[in-house]
Order: sequence, then C-alpha cells, then structure tokens
Amino acid sequence: MKELLIATVLAVSPPPAAEVKVYFSKGFDIPGKVVAVTRKAPDRGVARFAVEQLIAGPTRAERRRGLHSELTGRLRGRSDCGGADFTVKIKRGVATLRFCRTVWGNGVGSDARVLHMIDTTLKQFGTVRKVVTLDKDGRCLFDQTDAGTSCLTGHE
Repeated sequence: MKELLIATVLAVSPPPAAEVKVYFSKGFDIPGKVVAVTRKAPDRGVARFAVEQLIAGPTRAERRRGLHSELTGRLRGRSDCGGADFTVKIKRGVATLRFCRTVWGNGVGSDARVLHMIDTTLKQFGTVRKVVTLDKDGRCLFDQTDAGTSCLTGHE
C-alpha cells in the first residue's frame, strides 16, 4: 500500500522546473556583449523554452539594467509549422533552429547581435557544440549570399 501511495504521488507531481540561462544583448557593439539571466523552464523542453524567452525579451527590471533582445517583435507573417514560431532540433551536437515565420532583420549590427544571443543561449546546453539558425525558407538566417548556406559550412 505504501508503494502505491508513493507511486501515485510521483505520477501526479509535476516535474521540477529546470533553470535555464537566456542571454540578452547589452549595448550595441557587434556582435555585442550578452548577459545571462535565469529563467525556470516548466518542462524538459529547455532549448525551446530558452528561445521562446529570447523572442519574448527581457523583463521590465532587466530592461532597466540595459538588456534587450532585438528578436522581440521581429517575427512576421504566418507560420508554416502549424502556428509555432520555430522548431529546434538537437542532433549529434548541432542545434538547428528554424524559424517558421519571417524574421525581419534590422541591419548588420542588429542581425549579428540576434545570432550571438541565439548561439550563446543554445550552447549553454552540454549536448550543443554548434548552432545553425535558419529562416523559414531553410536558408541561414540573415545570409544575403546567393547560396544562403554560410552557417551550414561554418564560414559565417
């Protein structure tokens, strides 16, 4: 009976929240300084949660400290992923983040800061050695070359 009670409590109890770092920009250098803030992820989807936090941006108190996310408010149009803003997959040390909506750039400096925030945020996870960030068409985010593949070859 005691084992049944313990199993029931474990089955009904929510999983503990995981602490995740989200790296927001501070200042406007290129690629810029990033500062970590801690968030509590509600489930095991910590990479997804961290990117969602980059899109949501810093809290009011964090903005007063000079932190900002140039990804906030930059997603436009319809999602081609059933309503989701992005997908993220981690395989063999590579995190592939593909946006499902158009991400509007705001110039070379801003674009570099966005990529730096994403890269630093996802590389906090031990399973991620490299980050590939793609736009909704599968091209490297903000890559204006004909091929659009600089992030795939590592020559960003």
